[in-house]
Amino acid sequence: MIQEVLIAVGLIVGLVGCLSDPFFGMLTLMGINMIQPGELYPIFAPFHVERVMALLTIVMVFAKGVKFRFPRPSRWSLIFYGATVASVPLAFWVSNAFANIQQFAKTIILSLLLVALASTPRRIRTVLLLFSVLVTYLSATSLVQYFQGNFQFRMGVDRAVGLTNASNNPDTLGLTIVTAIPLMFLFTLKTNPSRLRWLMRGLVVMNLWALMLTGSRGTVLAMVLTLALTALVCKKRMLVIPLAAGLCIAIWAVLPTQYKDRYASVGNLKDDASYQNRLLSWQGGWHMFLDHPLTGVGIGNYTAANGAKYWPAPRKVYLNAHSIYFQTIGELGLVGVFAFSGFLVVLFRTNGELRRSTQANDPAWRRYYPLACNLSLISMLYTGYAYHDLYRTTWYFLAALSGALFLATSTPPAPLAAAPGEAEALPAQPHWAGIGIR
Repeated sequence: MIQEVLIAVGLIVGLVGCLSDPFFGMLTLMGINMIQPGELYPIFAPFHVERVMALLTIVMVFAKGVKFRFPRPSRWSLIFYGATVASVPLAFWVSNAFANIQQFAKTIILSLLLVALASTPRRIRTVLLLFSVLVTYLSATSLVQYFQGNFQFRMGVDRAVGLTNASNNPDTLGLTIVTAIPLMFLFTLKTNPSRLRWLMRGLVVMNLWALMLTGSRGTVLAMVLTLALTALVCKKRMLVIPLAAGLCIAIWAVLPTQYKDRYASVGNLKDDASYQNRLLSWQGGWHMFLDHPLTGVGIGNYTAANGAKYWPAPRKVYLNAHSIYFQTIGELGLVGVFAFSGFLVVLFRTNGELRRSTQANDPAWRRYYPLACNLSLISMLYTGYAYHDLYRTTWYFLAALSGALFLATSTPPAPLAAAPGEAEALPAQPHWAGIGIR
């Protein structure tokens, strides 16, 4: 009952706050997407809180005269969305593809709202902090469920899961955690308040704990890769590398035997039935591409097409892609490959420009954000060999953050004052100045 009251209070505060500043509506929408109150507590379901909050936020954006902005990562997000729309007419199952583009549109709209409303570094910092808290909520509730005996027993392991579709799969929960940890580390650095630094360190430990209990091999390996890359690029690598190695050894030492066996099984994939089924699923994706090379079998249609037509073994299995790479070529074809590749290239380039534009006196979180964002992207690209998360919100959330920070920090300096009588000769500043249009 207490949780329902807290959620209701949060929703009311978000609604009221949105009426004065749609930024509060966008923050509330982030919370709704992560917590899923309508799924968690049926009392909220009839109110369609996600839809109501999204519509109210959009209405207030226009009412307050806030303009949508389109930095390069946002433009490529829209181009990729266009690739998913293009896959519908020739889809294997047209009505399913149409339903999926509507679902994916929610992610794109939220990313556009973030860019429009997180217009200052301070607001972007607020978004990052809220994101960290929301991910920790998923981890904390999964830990509570785990120690109450509510977990999934799969592949011989007790696997921690969350309460809603945002975290009710161990791999989904693990990937959410491993991509959030680099962003959370931004607030453990100097120039942040001491209390915030220690709080965030505690939250990182909690998230690592939950990550290990998911039994998700791919995301744990992604975490090890993240630590290794961080140690290599860090200026104090001679100190960081031993600390990172010591952390891995300490975690392994206290890990229960069932999880050690699970993670050690990576070295023996020939006898792993799950991995062998993924190989068969990838073959199906390749043949989807061969039959539909331009636009694929349609967004969200991989599983249906696999089981109904493309599964290579005699016994048909309706299995998803388990690879963003085969998912891309199978569902969206060459159009999707071009759009998603362009999206990634532009996002990494934007982070590179952000890194080069930072100053020594900038807050630590801003100076190291490009590195943290790139580490999260690399984690998703690495786990992408086995996970089908092409339409995952995190991709487009990070793109929106990078685009918003680029706009907020690339405003040109004010022009020098004109001499008397020359003011009218100065050209007017174009309305798009400083938003990254080249």
